[in-house]
Amino acid sequence: TGELRMRFLVVFAALFSAALALHDSVIDVESFTGFQVYRAYANGQSDASYLQTLRTIREHYDYWTEVRINGPVDIMVPPGKQEQLEADLELKGISYEIMIPDVQKLIELEKLAAPSKGAPNPKHAMTWDDYHTLEDMYTYLDYLEETFDFVTTEVIGQSYEGRDMRVVKVCRGGCGEKKAVWIDGGIHAREWVSPATVTWMLMELVENDAAHADLTEGLDWYFVASANPDGYAFSRDHNRMWRKTRSDNGGILHCKGVDANRNWGFHWNEGGSSNDKCSDTYHGPSAFSEVENVAVSNFLLTVKDNLIFYNSIHSYSQLILLPWGFQQTPPDDYEEMYALALKGGDALTAVHGKDI
Repeated sequence: TGELRMRFLVVFAALFSAALALHDSVIDVESFTGFQVYRAYANGQSDASYLQTLRTIREHYDYWTEVRINGPVDIMVPPGKQEQLEADLELKGISYEIMIPDVQKLIELEKLAAPSKGAPNPKHAMTWDDYHTLEDMYTYLDYLEETFDFVTTEVIGQSYEGRDMRVVKVCRGGCGEKKAVWIDGGIHAREWVSPATVTWMLMELVENDAAHADLTEGLDWYFVASANPDGYAFSRDHNRMWRKTRSDNGGILHCKGVDANRNWGFHWNEGGSSNDKCSDTYHGPSAFSEVENVAVSNFLLTVKDNLIFYNSIHSYSQLILLPWGFQQTPPDDYEEMYALALKGGDALTAVHGKDI
């Protein structure tokens, strides 16, 4: 019966929750033709728990959003598995709709640049009407360093495949004398709008400095456009949905990479990640197994005494996420962070008309 099947799903999830999530083989395809994205609606805690259970036990469901009570949950499903998702949702009476009928068509549209709002700068390859390679982004970093005396860059390490990891430092009068801000993007490779957003923020801060000079007069700023350069390149050249790094993780199925956002040392492997080396949330064989994480961490340790703001840019979802991720008890300064997050959310809504 439906009730028995639901009980089985819940028990199965409890037994195997640490092992399963989206499997690499699901997105190891030449094309995403026929992949569909469903939007389900979790009306209450019971629905949310059930959707989280499905995420745990259905390794072919790709959750684009975190499960939220009374919020939409977007799930990409490959051909041949869509009827199963519909049956799973109908079993619990969860309403849904098909939001994207063919993912590949959107991927093709993504390759078309948006209408340009001005002539490109001949001194670098970046624009903000298209998604650019890491090399294009680095030409922009070179341009800023050559043009503005308060901008410098530093190579803080190399990725697994040998790509430079560059930090941009925006510091008037030299770095280290003021409180500092850190902003990074691209730690999840397929989230292309993240590096685009980080470089746009950098452009606005530096090239439009006169409009908000207090930001550079009172703070030091550090930016990393792509915290996962190998994964980003792979998502551009081979697999648009690739998320992880590209390291050899030693799996017997020859799956590659680690979810770098789950590889940090602080409360590593305490929930929200997978032990499965083929999972897109695989946390790695050990904390800081990924050289990209080590490079970022080592640099942050050199500025940690001045750091007052840390912002990691992700997609997709209209969310501002606050600590902690490993426990329900908030940090001591949660209310201060929450108030700041509300200001940021209000500012975004004022520009775009969309709620966070």
